Amino acid sequence: MAVDEYATISVLGFADPVSSWTHLLGAVLALIIGIRLITRFRGSNLHRSGLVVFVFAAVFLLSMSGVYHLLSHGSSGRYVLQHLDHAAIWVMIAGTFTPIHLMLFKGWKRWGILAFIWVAAITGLVLKTVFFDGFPEWLGLILYLGMGWAGLFSGILLAREYGLGFIRLLAYGGISYSVGAILEFIRAPTIFPGIIGAHELFHFAIIFAIVCHWRFIEVVVLEVSQPMGESTKSYESE
Repeated sequence: MAVDEYATISVLGFADPVSSWTHLLGAVLALIIGIRLITRFRGSNLHRSGLVVFVFAAVFLLSMSGVYHLLSHGSSGRYVLQHLDHAAIWVMIAGTFTPIHLMLFKGWKRWGILAFIWVAAITGLVLKTVFFDGFPEWLGLILYLGMGWAGLFSGILLAREYGLGFIRLLAYGGISYSVGAILEFIRAPTIFPGIIGAHELFHFAIIFAIVCHWRFIEVVVLEVSQPMGESTKSYESE
């Protein structure tokens, strides 16, 4: 079942108003706050590049999604934006790994894991784009969640170094993405027919997840932006 099969009430020319408004607003805020985050960062250029990738991924995901849901159902523009919307998911997953591994890891735990994640993301993006109409939704769900939850390995390494409290926001974000994706897959629940259904809840979950991961990167990662083993601060009690 395609997203276009949802019966939503158009408002002010927005085909899916809640889905579009939430992500367009999120894209604008992410761009403004992201520029501020990058320009005020005083770490190395390598670490800064990780922030640039993450901010770009968030803005790209939210803007493509917001514009896609703005366009009328069945239009050629909507079909093109749907491809970009799905492609942005792969970029967002890999983009979230990037600053975390550039800042908090070294050696193979930095470059090996990032290489794996980006190769997986690019492969998934290409396959989903080429075989878009014939790509099973259940397979896409498994690949998205599987790639995202590969971060569990990173989380375990971070928890061993800094304590469980350190990864709390990462876990919240991952859970939010997962719950939202599952609700989207099962097409339930519908809160207000034609206004807020499973897909809109999925959008809220995405916003919450990005906020959690953004907060982690902005507050915690920037504070502990040195390779593992060089920080003495504990987050066990937080």
